[in-house]
Amino acid sequence: MKQKRKITPITRFAYGTGNLLGSGALAISGSWLLYFYTTFCHLPIAQATLIFSLATYLDVILNPLMGFISDSFYKTKLGRKFGRRRFFILTGIPLMCLYPLLWVKNMNFLYYLSTYILFELVYTSVMIPYNTLPVEMTSDFDQRTYLAGSKAMFGKIANFLGAALPGFFISIYGQDSPTPFFYTGLTYGAILVISMLLLYFNSWERPYDQVEDESVANIWEGFKKLFVDILSTLRIRTFRDHLGMYLFGFGAEWLFTATFTYFVVYNLGRPSTFVSEMNSLSSILQLISTAIFVGIVAKKGFRKPFIWALSIVICAILGYVAVAVFNLPHMTGVIIAIVIVFGLGTGGVYYIPWTSYTFMADVDEVVTNRRREGIYAGAMTMAGKLIRASIVSILGFTLAAFGFESGATTQPQSACNAIIGVMLIGCCGLAVLGIICSIKMKLTHETHKIVIDELERIHNGGRMADVDPEVKKVLEQLTGIPYERCFGNNNIGYKDKKQKVVTQ
Repeated sequence: MKQKRKITPITRFAYGTGNLLGSGALAISGSWLLYFYTTFCHLPIAQATLIFSLATYLDVILNPLMGFISDSFYKTKLGRKFGRRRFFILTGIPLMCLYPLLWVKNMNFLYYLSTYILFELVYTSVMIPYNTLPVEMTSDFDQRTYLAGSKAMFGKIANFLGAALPGFFISIYGQDSPTPFFYTGLTYGAILVISMLLLYFNSWERPYDQVEDESVANIWEGFKKLFVDILSTLRIRTFRDHLGMYLFGFGAEWLFTATFTYFVVYNLGRPSTFVSEMNSLSSILQLISTAIFVGIVAKKGFRKPFIWALSIVICAILGYVAVAVFNLPHMTGVIIAIVIVFGLGTGGVYYIPWTSYTFMADVDEVVTNRRREGIYAGAMTMAGKLIRASIVSILGFTLAAFGFESGATTQPQSACNAIIGVMLIGCCGLAVLGIICSIKMKLTHETHKIVIDELERIHNGGRMADVDPEVKKVLEQLTGIPYERCFGNNNIGYKDKKQKVVTQ
């Protein structure tokens, strides 16, 4: 791909603001929405977690569909005029106004379920095209890394806003009022509109004539292509390793976020304003952490920094549990110290998987001889939401099974013990699985360059039979496929009569 536009600091800034939706909306809902439902809307905790689960399981189906639609959208007039990715960002601008509707009090279960599902659909329609933009905008390893770094850093800014805004409004209206959460939703909805405008006007994609036409004969073939392609991503070894890193690392962090508010309020006996303060501090430190990890990843690759980040997270969680179990003196100071440790480590847990993701389509092209960025964005987002829904469901049903009482100012000891168990067994267990997957990851700066060079050689008419033995070895390690079966000479992914195959 010929890069026709230069990626400037403004480009990186604007691209990063898109993650104010990706991380900020999730940070606020992850930290407060379940608490809002059970405390101010008086929904039973099992019913409240069911909202997250039903919406997300539905979205699991829509995620790959959105990736497929985005990949194919260039064949429409709207796609050719506005872009197959940027069209959905454009339509998402006014739809950000839906976010405050999540935080309206005194409504029934169906209202909260409907509004959450609706916003999840809007979120998906924007974030999947958004996640493909670094691959569309440049093929350069460093530029993609910096774009991903900007995205991750704005994710931490979003986390800070998601923590600070509720705290600000709680300080005005009090912790016993639902009003702070509505004003948080209203304010953040306005921020999302601005961020989507910046993103749309400072991004671009491949020209239409540089994109392979993957249109199909009818809608049934389209659905077949969709699910065949989604499942085929799991046959790429690097993506399997990457997915394990992402799901278990993200799962550990998400489960901790969903549990932390309950832990502080019920196990430590601190007010909800303290949760906001600690989340704000953590977000600032995660921003610093992300900036540090951008430089570390550029030098060390993905594997070791991810292991370091998850190890720090595990140590911090063990510290939190120790504070509650042993009722340590000077609790506030100890918690602040642990938050500092957690914040400095956890930035890499989010940043690294989303950085390595931007190189998955390159490895895939070696195998399939196709460009499937949208499919990978859909597969990754789908998997992330699937584990998020499962985690929230498990949390809700676990607390309910141990006697958690919605709307109560205190909880029985059994529920408090369950909160600690979730943090200790659930969060730390997922983090350990993430470390195991990262140990298997073989994609590095050097091996990615080998991928790009070989793609260029083959696409310029080179013969597969002339491959360098070392290049062949590296590609087989990354793909998990014998080199002779690469470049379309296999049954991986959807096949049709127009499928291009490189001859041996």
